Amino acid sequence: MPKKYAKILYKSPIGILSLVADDHYLFGIWVEAQSYFERGLSLGNLVEVESHPILNQIASYLDAYFKGQNQDLSQLPLAPVGSDFEKRVWNYLRRIPFGQTVTYGQIAKDLQIASAQAIGGAVGRNPWSILVPCHRVLGAGNRLTGYASGIDKKAWLLKHEGAVFQENKE
Repeated sequence: MPKKYAKILYKSPIGILSLVADDHYLFGIWVEAQSYFERGLSLGNLVEVESHPILNQIASYLDAYFKGQNQDLSQLPLAPVGSDFEKRVWNYLRRIPFGQTVTYGQIAKDLQIASAQAIGGAVGRNPWSILVPCHRVLGAGNRLTGYASGIDKKAWLLKHEGAVFQENKE
């Protein structure tokens, strides 16, 4: 019998978020219809619930975030998913402060990885949108680039945090 995961839909200013957890870990936060939406899960092992201890805690974190409050998220019970490389990148993302940004190139330099493109791939597969702040990663020259749920949502999140970035002029 496949493992079951609890799911709560959370209404946010950037759209409906799917919050998914088991009894011990948060497996993901995804904006509906984003790239890698509910990656690794299937409808057969998701149970929509009204309340769940981990998901209620995550919803409280998100409530505070959308009110502009910065919180210590270091104790979030994140599921041990992903490759060792992805985990290194995601751990780095967790240390980017609210309202601050870094570039893919800076992460590559700091982690001693030859390819900023490889960093971009790992950042794009981050399953914990917003709380593991992949939206705080920018392209060269602090340019707004790539976001699994859309560049408009990334821009909204960065503006919400008061971060400085260069919007792409078409």
